[in-house]
Amino acid sequence: MTRGEVRARALLLAGVLLGAAGIFDAVAAGADLTGDRYVSFGDGVVHRHDITGWVWLRLAAGVGVALAGALVPLGRRWSGLLALAAVAVFVVLHLFLFTYHPVQTVLVLGPALAAARLILLHRASPAP
Repeated sequence: MTRGEVRARALLLAGVLLGAAGIFDAVAAGADLTGDRYVSFGDGVVHRHDITGWVWLRLAAGVGVALAGALVPLGRRWSGLLALAAVAVFVVLHLFLFTYHPVQTVLVLGPALAAARLILLHRASPAP
């Protein structure tokens, strides 16, 4: 296998990881839009938390990451920068929502950060 094939496979893997994380997150956000609100109990009172705005942002970020994952295998500089920007927004948004979805955050941030690492390694390595 040549060096160019290895680079292409790394970008393809990064695209698959981003696509899977984005689709999983978008589907989960869609389910949150149709589900019940979050509640917490304290001081003998039930507090309702409306996070609909955050869920819409999460849905948009999931779709954006999936789209960036589809464009990463092109190997263009702009597609790599777009994917890294999408992952950065994705990470920040999920860190804000960590208390509501801790397991889901870990499940989607792992592949997204692994894909970002592959993209950064691809950019740092010399062209064949």
